[in-house]
Amino acid sequence: MKPVHFFILVVLVSGILGAACVSQPQVKEPEMTTVKVAYLPLISNAPLFIAKDEGYFAEQGINVEFEKFQSGAATLPALVNGDIAVSGGALSPGLFNAIAKDGHIRIVADKGSSVPGACVANGMVVRRDLSENGKVRDVSDLKGRKVMASSDQDYSIFLALALGNLTKDDIETVPLDYPSGIIALKNGAVDAAVLVEPYITQALDNGTAVLLVSANEYSPYMPNPLYYGPAFLDKDPELGRRFMVAYLKGVQQYNEGKTEHNLAILSNYTRLDQKLLNKTCWVPITNNGTVKRQPVLEYVDWLHTNKKINQKLGEDQLFDMSYATYASAIVKNMT
Repeated sequence: MKPVHFFILVVLVSGILGAACVSQPQVKEPEMTTVKVAYLPLISNAPLFIAKDEGYFAEQGINVEFEKFQSGAATLPALVNGDIAVSGGALSPGLFNAIAKDGHIRIVADKGSSVPGACVANGMVVRRDLSENGKVRDVSDLKGRKVMASSDQDYSIFLALALGNLTKDDIETVPLDYPSGIIALKNGAVDAAVLVEPYITQALDNGTAVLLVSANEYSPYMPNPLYYGPAFLDKDPELGRRFMVAYLKGVQQYNEGKTEHNLAILSNYTRLDQKLLNKTCWVPITNNGTVKRQPVLEYVDWLHTNKKINQKLGEDQLFDMSYATYASAIVKNMT
């Protein structure tokens, strides 16, 4: 090849390569935004744990930091103040009173509920000896007996006792936390107890108690929801939508069941043995985040009637399902 031709060829190739380099867009890594989420070592929080460990939050540019709390009720001040963005757990008078005092908290997605025909994650158990000797065959036989319930289980007690035409005045309520309740059942200090998982499985497994009635029967579809506070609702709704996309991806994987991978993730966060987790009820969670509203409204009515909350709240003060509606459509298109 003549030198001049070689020179021209080099120039052309260099130009082509240079143009190719210029035309390639610079791919920027998404900026990570830290979101603080209440942490309680509960099975119903599994979608949050899964979404973090599987990188679903990271895909949305979110770095989740879990903040440990002793109970769902204890998270409310931090949620209202914006110190955390997300919480969840059983509905409580404290939640509704916080909303009534202009705390901007809303139910935004399902995090489990008592579904008729599903496994039992919440219910009333009775000491095995009382069941086997026939002294307590159904709820009506609890009249005059001691029943353990945690401080936030008043409504569950009311609904369960109603199946036996009893009221709270017909029994002696013993307020205890769940681990103490199992001990009290074992040593005969109480006759029955309202328990949730994994404590129900532990009580049944060790022969201490038998199931008397399930919340699936006395409190069907009562949700255990996910809540957003003002950190999302007021300051950054778009971030809240991205968070929900990751959460619902976590829900989908959770609903694949007790796979080895899911068991390992839950065991890490709950500190429960995988064998126990494999026996427990993994409460159903709707893939699209839908929450049935009627059980919540009935609970609010009961609380107001019994003067446990000062103000009766409407649906618009309790729910904002727009995040789940948005995210479920996104997740559906991903699959």
